[in-house]
Amino acid sequence: MNLTWTFTHKDEIFIFRNNKEPFSAKEPILENLRFTSKKEEFLKKFGNPVNTKREYWETYEDYIEYLYYPWGTVWFAPSPKNNDLARYIFCVEITKRGLKGPRGIQVGDSYKKVLNSFRYNPEKIKDKEYLYYFSKIENGILYEKFGIINYKDKEIDSIFYQDSLYCNVEFKISKGHLVGT
Repeated sequence: MNLTWTFTHKDEIFIFRNNKEPFSAKEPILENLRFTSKKEEFLKKFGNPVNTKREYWETYEDYIEYLYYPWGTVWFAPSPKNNDLARYIFCVEITKRGLKGPRGIQVGDSYKKVLNSFRYNPEKIKDKEYLYYFSKIENGILYEKFGIINYKDKEIDSIFYQDSLYCNVEFKISKGHLVGT
């Protein structure tokens, strides 16, 4: 008689209410690189891309650079500081397993692992369900930090975490598993 044991981590089976730190712009988003990481740091770690593209964005009055790799795409934007000519990570799209995104999450992980890796303290505010929600008003401006689940045809389509209006992470889900960030 042959027995085969399959071990599954508890985070893949259950979803636990927790008070973990909410997503932050200061944490790693790709293999220990952050939104504040410069293009030079990124290239040193990942090498030259398969393809590149530049696109002019009126918002920045400058170009956004797209670097394409077999595992996904990274966008670089100019610094908001006029005296800084560096390009910084603006967006990361991971489409293949093997690279660690925020909090070590990889393509192929279950949506439950994503939920268990971030704060999960659900609450409903004005008919909208949040995984967590914080807000503050400074100088008349509303700042929101939250997590939500987006559904499509009653199935989880994505899990979205926002640190600020310009800093967020979205995990794309299909059939209960991560297919991209």
